[in-house]
Amino acid sequence: MNQDEFKKVLLSPPHCTLGKKGITDEFIAHVRKLLKRYKIIKIKTLKSIATKSNIKSIADQISQATDSYVLDVRGKTIVVSKSQIKKKN
Repeated sequence: MNQDEFKKVLLSPPHCTLGKKGITDEFIAHVRKLLKRYKIIKIKTLKSIATKSNIKSIADQISQATDSYVLDVRGKTIVVSKSQIKKKN
């Protein structure tokens, strides 16, 4: 897992969308499957579910439920990965 892969995912379209049903078992199972295949994925959340105040907690809930790491939260977009990566400063 390196910085280039992270950048590539950041610029690509989201792998999945978190909708108005919220974090369901099906959503968690889907994220797990995506993480297994891609190692690092981008999740877009809909306006109806994500606000500035709760987007961080949504990211934390997803990462805890899928045993993954939150790499980045920008606006309504969350990037999670199977393993921790070191960010270059």
